[in-house]
Amino acid sequence: MQNRKSVIIIEGIIGAGKSTFSQTLSKTLGPQTLCLLEPDDKDNLNPYLSDFYQNQRRWAFTMQIHLLQKRYRMHLQAQWHALNGFGDAILDRSFQGDTCFLELQKDMETLDQREYETYKSLYQGMTASVLLPTHCILLDTQPEIAIQRISKRIFEREGRKCEVAIDLSYLRKLKIKIWEMAGELSDHGVRIIRTPWDRDLTPEELEIETQRIARKINQKFPLGMAEIHGRKI
Repeated sequence: MQNRKSVIIIEGIIGAGKSTFSQTLSKTLGPQTLCLLEPDDKDNLNPYLSDFYQNQRRWAFTMQIHLLQKRYRMHLQAQWHALNGFGDAILDRSFQGDTCFLELQKDMETLDQREYETYKSLYQGMTASVLLPTHCILLDTQPEIAIQRISKRIFEREGRKCEVAIDLSYLRKLKIKIWEMAGELSDHGVRIIRTPWDRDLTPEELEIETQRIARKINQKFPLGMAEIHGRKI
């Protein structure tokens, strides 16, 4: 029991800077930390992403099911790594966070009720083997800032060009869904660490900030690790 490590999920809207934060936090926590990044269309990790942004009604359900199984497998890998004491595990976007996109697509009517119910049935079945994370780090970024970062990285990073279709309204709605999801996790004993993330930090400042958060991660909980890890969704 004492060898169990933390499963840490990083959440925030598109363009918040989750991948950079996740990689830096991973280095701060130590070489045994497992860091699993969100799949984009680079190296065909999300082969539906470009199609989705071109025709959301046609591809929303297909992409959500693809990402659900990807994130499910990633969560199981992170869970196994932490529970067996190999090191902490970081997930850049989570199995639980995937539902934010589902709910948003339903609200936008790019998913119909049949597709929504099929996803929910699969998700609920998967939770039989998924434990809650230990921490959820919320990168609190204003949509207006995130849209600027998205516009910049479209031309700088492979696998991001399709994000040109993302607009401000979508990010605002997504932020509401993510905050609602984090509130539900908090109600079930997951520790939420909210971090303002509007300012672009220098590498030195980013390292200092991840050190501060790492200290919070290593603090003791009101609940024991076994109790937190033992809770299902």
